[in-house]
Amino acid sequence: MTTPITLPRRGFLAGAGISLAALTLVGCQTAQDYANDPMGAANTFSKLLGSHGESAPVDETALGEGLYPRLVAQSGGAYSNARIQSAVRSFAQPLFRVSKRPFRWEITVLDDNSPNAWSLPGGKLGINKGMLRYVASESELAAVIAHEMGHAELSHQITELESKGSTDKLVAFFKDVAQREIDAKVSGLHDLTSRGLDQLAPAMSELITSGYSRDHEREADAYILTVFRATGYDPRQASAVFKTLDSLVPPGEDKTTSLFSTHPGTRDRIERLDEAAARLPAGGGASGSADFATIKAVFPTRRYYLRNPAEAS
Repeated sequence: MTTPITLPRRGFLAGAGISLAALTLVGCQTAQDYANDPMGAANTFSKLLGSHGESAPVDETALGEGLYPRLVAQSGGAYSNARIQSAVRSFAQPLFRVSKRPFRWEITVLDDNSPNAWSLPGGKLGINKGMLRYVASESELAAVIAHEMGHAELSHQITELESKGSTDKLVAFFKDVAQREIDAKVSGLHDLTSRGLDQLAPAMSELITSGYSRDHEREADAYILTVFRATGYDPRQASAVFKTLDSLVPPGEDKTTSLFSTHPGTRDRIERLDEAAARLPAGGGASGSADFATIKAVFPTRRYYLRNPAEAS
């Protein structure tokens, strides 16, 4: 007697929204089959989705939740100010509600002075305390968060890892997820074995700190406008934070992150955002956020830091 394949409790296929139960339609009859031969199952599923160009099966929620504490630790750890953590989480909630994905969105302020932020699959975000120092308005902070949301919303991390040869690592990780579901030895995804995560963590860390492809950065930039239109921020303010970041990096320096990128260049991204925003109705410009006031009380935006970013502490 065969056992129907069941999807790990909160999992979906990257960008596809199809459960692993669909594998029964193409010859992978049991969950044990999948655990024993994940590459075979992935290849079978690739044939099913091949004409549609979808990704191989990946549980984005499990992947993001497994990697999140590792990447937070590697990024300086969580900033030890509960008031700031709470304010940033509260500020982000209206933005997260724009998402169409069934993620448990989460954001952590990182104890890192560099102006950067990142996101993982499944809606897990990190924002450096250094970034909070440079955002001079609510719309600038909202743009940073919305940009990183765009990468997760559109499954950019999964696509980039697959394109860079990490498909085998993704499959190995998902094998662990499937096997533990079969064994029923864990009560949640937080207890996943570390083997697959150990393999994926370096590749994910490199991705989120070095930046994405030209198309993915542009898509994440465009997602800022989606969030702004839904939450009342003025689209014409969407590019302001990129102008600030562009001023921080000396001309000619080869520096790339998700927010500051030489591919496409930051100025090119600003122009594209401004052109797209000009075609949209002006927003009311959300303002007066008590959460943002709390953030700025601890991290005031000072011109001195704009001139001397390395000395910000």
